[in-house]
Amino acid sequence: MQHPVEIDHIRWEQRGIHALEAGRHAEAESCFAKAVIQADSALSWLGLAMSQIELKRNAAAIESLQRARQLAPQSGVIGHLLASLQGSKPERAPETFVNWLFNSRAPHFDNHLSRLAYRGPEMLRQLAVNAGWPTDAGRNIVDLGCGTGLSGVPFRPYAGKLDGVDMVPGMLQQADRRGIYDSLYQSELHAALKTFADNAYDVALAADTLIYIGKLDDLFTELGRILAPGGTFMFTTELGAPGSGYTLLPTGRYSHAEDYLLACADKRFHLADRVDGCIRVEDGRMTAGCAYRFTKS
Repeated sequence: MQHPVEIDHIRWEQRGIHALEAGRHAEAESCFAKAVIQADSALSWLGLAMSQIELKRNAAAIESLQRARQLAPQSGVIGHLLASLQGSKPERAPETFVNWLFNSRAPHFDNHLSRLAYRGPEMLRQLAVNAGWPTDAGRNIVDLGCGTGLSGVPFRPYAGKLDGVDMVPGMLQQADRRGIYDSLYQSELHAALKTFADNAYDVALAADTLIYIGKLDDLFTELGRILAPGGTFMFTTELGAPGSGYTLLPTGRYSHAEDYLLACADKRFHLADRVDGCIRVEDGRMTAGCAYRFTKS
């Protein structure tokens, strides 16, 4: 008589991860719930919490994350997700969170964005079109948080030099394969900016980068230094309510109110243009976003 093979917690975790990545959140929750029964693992509790976040069961997700933090108290990933659900406002997402979120996804990330109908680079390019930029390869451009290079592709014709910055090694490998960048830098964004010379670039791009940075005044200050006179900062963000400053959302991403952006830019940049639109579609829900063009005063 054959006995059914028992599935151990690692396989339940693997099944949960696959279900979560495929958008089958209820199935993922069921898999991770079985995993935590078999083994009290931080990874299983984290997976359970992520599926609960997707299912909008935030109270349950907080309980799962609290148990995960007991098992892995130093985890920046767990800490950031807890902060996003408990109303905290850290200044930016930890590097460990960003690397965890993107490194393993890098080889398939473009396909993932295609499924989300992601429009960030397209919205930024529209700003260049609105400004009447000629495609004369006349600008020195830095792509901040360049990821796999999707954001750089529409700007190569505008660039005499196109450099990219990203902290995630897997993303930079994909960007390098595109062959569109003159230089690529593996670095946290603020650290990279401090190494660039005054007036080094004409344009700075940030497509879906500021959603992992809450506090932006230091960023605008550094960009005011490295951009040449009349230089341009173009970026996308998820819009927050007026007066809300920056807000860490349950997704682990940040939104920014326009009045906050204007305050950060004050005396360094002025708002030249904006393009509103749906920046991505997740689980059938549109995420409203905005692309901005600020010009150095």
